[in-house]
Amino acid sequence: MVHLSHSLVILGAVFKFAPLSSALSITHRRTPVELVPRQITEPFTCEYPPGWTMCNTPENRACWVIDPNGKEYNISSDYETQIPQGRDRELTITLSEKEIAPDGIAKLAKLIDGKYPGTLIEACWGDTLVVNVKNELPTNGTTIHWHGIRQLNSNQMDGVNGVTQCPTAQGETLQYKFRLTQYGHTWYHSHYSSQYSDGVAAPMLIHGPHSANWIEEFPPMIVSDWIHNSAFTEFSKEMDGDGSLPQMDSILVDGVGKYKTGGSLYTRTFEAGKKYLIRIINGSTGLHFHWSLDNHVLTVVSIDFVAVQPFQATHISVGIGQRYGVIIEAKPTTPSSNGKYWMRTEYAGGLCNTDITGVINTDRDGQRTGIFSYSDAGSGDPTTTRFPYTPDCNDVQQTDTDMIPVVPWRVTVPQNDINGNTYEAGLDTTQSNEWKWHNAFQRWSILDQPMWLDMANPTILNMANETWNPEYDIVKYDYNPDKGFVYMIISSGGIKDSTSAISRFGSVHPIHLHGHDFAIIGQGTTTYDPDTSPSTFILDNPPRRDVAMLPSGGYLAIAFKPDNPGAWILHCHIAWHAGSGLALQVLERQSEVVGSLGGAAALQPLEEGCASWKGWVAKNPIHQEDSGV
Repeated sequence: MVHLSHSLVILGAVFKFAPLSSALSITHRRTPVELVPRQITEPFTCEYPPGWTMCNTPENRACWVIDPNGKEYNISSDYETQIPQGRDRELTITLSEKEIAPDGIAKLAKLIDGKYPGTLIEACWGDTLVVNVKNELPTNGTTIHWHGIRQLNSNQMDGVNGVTQCPTAQGETLQYKFRLTQYGHTWYHSHYSSQYSDGVAAPMLIHGPHSANWIEEFPPMIVSDWIHNSAFTEFSKEMDGDGSLPQMDSILVDGVGKYKTGGSLYTRTFEAGKKYLIRIINGSTGLHFHWSLDNHVLTVVSIDFVAVQPFQATHISVGIGQRYGVIIEAKPTTPSSNGKYWMRTEYAGGLCNTDITGVINTDRDGQRTGIFSYSDAGSGDPTTTRFPYTPDCNDVQQTDTDMIPVVPWRVTVPQNDINGNTYEAGLDTTQSNEWKWHNAFQRWSILDQPMWLDMANPTILNMANETWNPEYDIVKYDYNPDKGFVYMIISSGGIKDSTSAISRFGSVHPIHLHGHDFAIIGQGTTTYDPDTSPSTFILDNPPRRDVAMLPSGGYLAIAFKPDNPGAWILHCHIAWHAGSGLALQVLERQSEVVGSLGGAAALQPLEEGCASWKGWVAKNPIHQEDSGV
């Protein structure tokens, strides 16, 4: 096997690499003296078959590996069809409860391997990941969703209860196995009710090429809001109708933060002149933030799992579930007096965010959540000031030089009738619908009813169905992948000349589609007009990602390829809204789903899991007050 040390200057063609040990390795290995361990989980390497050659170096991050026939896998390779031959990587994670105090306030949290964030899963482009998820939570089932992973022909591994599996019961273990056809960074989290808001979330890193060069990389950084109360208890405010809303209490960066006078800040050290790769993840429940580092310009190289042509910014707007890869040269625009610089995660109020109790949206000093220090820094806090900008909940907007994917998509005219696939998302304020849906005063929805799933009866085990429970919010997408793209339009509130009998209150929503990257062909802040808005759609290599912002009172138009049979949920990633019901299922090529998985045998572990779940619930009844996701 060839072992590729990702952060090294050493070329695989020069040295004969002996096997290296890895936190994720299946077998034990020894580290050769020629190699310096990389900085994330030492020592970790990528491995490819004999005859493959490393070409990824600090001077050429665009190249990845070359196979024995001379084929190069690089930043320009179409990663949907050109995937290197990696190895299997197996690990086990355990979910349990433990008291932690990441911001200085103790809380009984739900955790992966006893910590927050949970264990970093590290792998390489083309690997097959095998993760055994053991549930030791005393009062919850669980599922684990691998955010943004395409799951091509592995819909049963997507990890959504009521859609692709039953929850894994207490004391049980479920094995997830899927190939990593993409590269970049993401996170994995529970999709069981409000569970990830209580701590079941962790970073995930798939090594691959980049569109600009760097020297040193930091571990993926999860920025999240944090709650001292149980998230399950706090969610009830979303349903009560008494005017109060769920609130989070603090902002954490990689599991550390401050609440009023307690807690601590995230810290990192720079060496002058180096270029650092920083990977940012928004793993929040309800927080949309702007990330910046005083006096340092960011070079953006990736957006979600999509490599982009490098562009510069002083700050980036990060919605829930979104990720950015940025390169920062350790060369400040203006040197500070003591070699220290504030890192900021700032947020806006209004419809954009509900205030965090420990740091309201106007408290910019309280939103300084980290310190980057140069190796020769002096004492004291940074003395730097922020870049001039106003936080909001908008996506980074495409210009001639921003948000341009390296691997281009040319979006075709739609196969589907886009008027038939235009949906109005919002809070159902129709007076006659008050208290109509599962003991809630009002609920968020995309279709005529909010999503409500029977977690013991997942969609994937019902592929012979000809009709569906309306509350499963299933929309059929039976289209031919050889005939181009399908479109979906989601409005915030109503659309022009809407015939819907439902009154909806619009707001800002980070919209996430499972099983696909999608092209953002339209994103407007005004009411969607079916007659005129499509004329503004961008079809020539538009921005592409797996989470995009739906502007308040506006619309989001996306296009994707119907090339992945399965039941794929589309939902708002504000956890309170998804729990309320703001979601639908894209049922893609229903008749081909089971075959794409390899046949009915692929569903047997899910059927066994459902039997275990039903047996556990019979002894431990649960009270479901949310959609299930």
